[in-house]
Amino acid sequence: MSKQPIISRFFKSVKKSKNDAIELSVSANSAMPEPILIDISNEVKDDRVSSDLLRSGSSEDTETRNSSIHVTSLNDTELSNPTDDLITEEDEIIKETDKVENISNGQRSSTFLKTLNNIMSKRKRVTNEHIDEIDEPSTEAAEGSYNTKKSKKTNTDQLTPLDKQIKDIKIKNMDKVLIVRVGYKYKCFAEDAIIVSQLLHIMLIPGKLSIDGSNPQDKNYKQFAYCSFPDIRLKVHLENLVHHNLKVAIVEQTETSAIKKVLPSSKSSSVFERQITGVFTKATFGVNSTFTNLREKFVLGHNNSIWILKLNLVINELNLKNNDLFEFFLISVNLNSGEVVYDSFTEPINRLEKFETRLLHLNPVEVLTTEEFPELISKKLKGKECSIIKQSKDIPNDIVPTKELDEIVKGNDMKDVFRSLLYHLYFYLTEYNNQNILKLPTNYKHFLTNSSFTLDKNTIQSLDIFSNDCGKGSLFWLLDHTRTAFGSRQLRDWVLHPLTNQVLIEERLNSIEALVTEIENIFFDSLNNLLKNTPDILKTINRISYGITSRKEVYYFLKQMKQFYDHFQVHNEFLSSEVINENGLINKKSPFLFNLFKTINENLLTSRIPELLAMINISAVLDKDPKIQVCEFFNLNNYCNSENMTSIQREIGSIKNELQEELQNIKNILKRPHLSFKDETEYLIEVRNTQVKGIPADWVVVNRTKMISRYQTPKTKLLCEKLQFQNELLYNEANSEYLSFVKCINKEYTKLHQIISNFGVYDALLSLSATSNYTNYVRPKFTDVPQYIQASNSRNPIIESLNLNYVPNNVTISQKEGSFLIITGPNMGGKSSYIRQVALLIILSQIGSFVPADVLEISIFDNVLTRIGAYDNLLQGQSTFKVELQEILHIIKNSTENSLLLLDEVGRGTSTKDGQAISWSLINYFVTLPSCPVVLFTTHYSNLTKNLSSKVIQNYYMDFVERKLEGESWTTVVFLYKLKKGLTDNSYGLNVAKLAQIDARIINEAHSASETMRDEEEIEPKLNVIYTMKNILSSSLDNAEKVSSLITLIDSTTNEEENSK
Repeated sequence: MSKQPIISRFFKSVKKSKNDAIELSVSANSAMPEPILIDISNEVKDDRVSSDLLRSGSSEDTETRNSSIHVTSLNDTELSNPTDDLITEEDEIIKETDKVENISNGQRSSTFLKTLNNIMSKRKRVTNEHIDEIDEPSTEAAEGSYNTKKSKKTNTDQLTPLDKQIKDIKIKNMDKVLIVRVGYKYKCFAEDAIIVSQLLHIMLIPGKLSIDGSNPQDKNYKQFAYCSFPDIRLKVHLENLVHHNLKVAIVEQTETSAIKKVLPSSKSSSVFERQITGVFTKATFGVNSTFTNLREKFVLGHNNSIWILKLNLVINELNLKNNDLFEFFLISVNLNSGEVVYDSFTEPINRLEKFETRLLHLNPVEVLTTEEFPELISKKLKGKECSIIKQSKDIPNDIVPTKELDEIVKGNDMKDVFRSLLYHLYFYLTEYNNQNILKLPTNYKHFLTNSSFTLDKNTIQSLDIFSNDCGKGSLFWLLDHTRTAFGSRQLRDWVLHPLTNQVLIEERLNSIEALVTEIENIFFDSLNNLLKNTPDILKTINRISYGITSRKEVYYFLKQMKQFYDHFQVHNEFLSSEVINENGLINKKSPFLFNLFKTINENLLTSRIPELLAMINISAVLDKDPKIQVCEFFNLNNYCNSENMTSIQREIGSIKNELQEELQNIKNILKRPHLSFKDETEYLIEVRNTQVKGIPADWVVVNRTKMISRYQTPKTKLLCEKLQFQNELLYNEANSEYLSFVKCINKEYTKLHQIISNFGVYDALLSLSATSNYTNYVRPKFTDVPQYIQASNSRNPIIESLNLNYVPNNVTISQKEGSFLIITGPNMGGKSSYIRQVALLIILSQIGSFVPADVLEISIFDNVLTRIGAYDNLLQGQSTFKVELQEILHIIKNSTENSLLLLDEVGRGTSTKDGQAISWSLINYFVTLPSCPVVLFTTHYSNLTKNLSSKVIQNYYMDFVERKLEGESWTTVVFLYKLKKGLTDNSYGLNVAKLAQIDARIINEAHSASETMRDEEEIEPKLNVIYTMKNILSSSLDNAEKVSSLITLIDSTTNEEENSK
């Protein structure tokens, strides 16, 4: 037998007569028709399930039918044809291996349609009281609404009750895209439907295109245009929409049929009440959504933040405004970590290095403002895909807790301007229910600290600190062995802010050594395994503070915290004697670890974690029935406020007893002692159709089959309604108590947050200890001697980690031997890799990690600044050379005598002579400073030091071997990648051309041209001498003056030749 096609529950039967009528109407009228559309979506994973389910009849018939399907275009004036491949919405049930057999003839098509109609007519109507059946139109009504034949005048302004409800909600929320639950689907209407259908590639059903009826086309329709998708696809589509920087609101049904029947206020409306239950953006999706997997380190928005930004023009001493200089005031909140960062800085509008550094560190996706930004700032933000949200300057005073926020401003010694910014940010977050994070003083910190420096944008990009796709080849990828998401965020913060306090660095290094030696201990080994399976509980505790967690998430959070609690109790003997004991082994090796675990242990012991977990009924949480999860969530024997729920449960038990008594009466009437109710939802009585003659007349037939009929007695019907009402009361009461329970957990926020943060620090230390355990990694030593780097057999950690054979090099830099290194050598010889290697060694050392070297001794550096690579900035209209000069200016302004500077091939963006001149001037500037910083300067201009005599300059080159191969007029170079003292005057660019597989004839011609140019350069100085001598001899000077001038000229020429040699 051939396999039957899969039929979705979302298919609706279409009458052939109606279909024929519409096809006739389409052919008879040139006006745009309202087609009959089967309510399905064309978005599934497997596009093979296409029009085969819908194609029937001959090819001519199919073509006619397809011609009647239209989708409204976005210009609101014409309709465009969608794809013919219409796919069922419930794609989750269609397996990839399922094949739908083509129906190629009229007879089989007719059979299929009859079968489909029979299935749909026999389908049992769902009686779940949580589904809004009123809003689901019947097949006849649906067909009638798409009839395109001209009829008598109809009032198209009269909306359906559902459309009226949607209009009322939408008018109050015009800034959001509404996704509305209607039965088993989510629908978008009018303007929202146009946007959503385009982004999600789902069908748009024609109708009114504007909520207010302003579109001229709206008069042709009775209902709003809409698109829909099944409820099981909400997560996928919601994430897709917010990823496009849309603000999306979910509108859920907040009323049930049981309550609607009982409460008089609910009977007045024909549709169930709906309300917005959640608002999502790219910044809030990860933390506010119940769909995200808390065990994943990287989810949408995991590192994103929301900013509020204010710019003030700087007033100079003469009380005049400087149109180029702005003072920036910034507050950034990361909803996942709960971190609130504030900062203020002054910067010219045409140089935004500090602003771009904060963009890269804090990664905003939404930026709030009360006034317009300068154009350049707006371009920068939009280039980072940030949404700029303009707010009113006036905000309601009754919503913002001004006293609490004022205390935070005062406690953090923030400038007064931050007060207003904090008010506006709090007001904005109330829409997402995330505002409470701003009321916690412990979450605030300044962007800059006295104990660390901040890697700027150029350094992060030049040194490959992070990769865009979280893949291989970055420093963070090398270091990140964390077990938890919150540990990974802690490590990221350490990498971005290397320490400048030697005491703090030594603390981390001591902790790493202690963990490496004690890693096999059962206490630490078990704790490490426990962390492996820990979800993002820092995000969870913040979600709890927002009041948006699910019951299952709360249970797993408390269970995880209880596991930590139990772990510390099981190992209490070792913990007390060796870990948190001042005379213990851990305190001797690392006082930092001692204090860390002591704080964790104290907070665990004083928390209410065991008590709170005991209040939860675990079997109910793990039950698949959502109602049981809600109504039976609490263990009422342990829950502290169970009176109301217990009372309702008694009433429910009383009603169920009455139903059992009624069942006994029914048994007596039917004389069937073993009779029982069909189910405990509707409490139906099943009777065979051959035995229905004795049934009382007042019994109501609920449904009937060929064999049996199901009845309800008047009393069971009344008791069922009472039971449903009490169940709804219990449901609502359980929800109310759950919110109280969450608030109870939230009272422990500070303590729980500190526990989790400390575990994050421990996880980050474990990650660094794993890195430090690599082969040939050594603990760095620090010296008080400034501008000092001594390394033996050091390697580039990133390149080495990619399983490449990396040649180690020594580093010798000091004030005595010279702190300015000029490095020359052939292209691709390893110059840039070497200077990056030195910078990475410094960063690794100052974040507290071991380093890839045999020995490393360094002084503490207060910054690492780089100018590496060549690129332009089209956004600001800057050429490659201008970008290069801007970066050099940034280095000059921000460097100190304790900075490490990397300058790679300065002057490459302009002509050779100009580049040489700029490079020479830059070298001269640094070497003539009272105290020259450590500078690594790579160049191809080998003559830069001819006129510079300074003790701080050291000349090095990357070693190589020359070879002359047959058939090649140029010299082939073998790279040795070893740093050697001295200079080289050849870059061997033709060798790179050979490696790039340029044709040998072209390279030979290039070599000939190069030799010619070299000869001309050598002749040019001699010709200049001859011209100068001629000018002296033809001058009006007397003979003695002429001879003196000629002698001076010859002496200077001789000295230049000797210097060049």
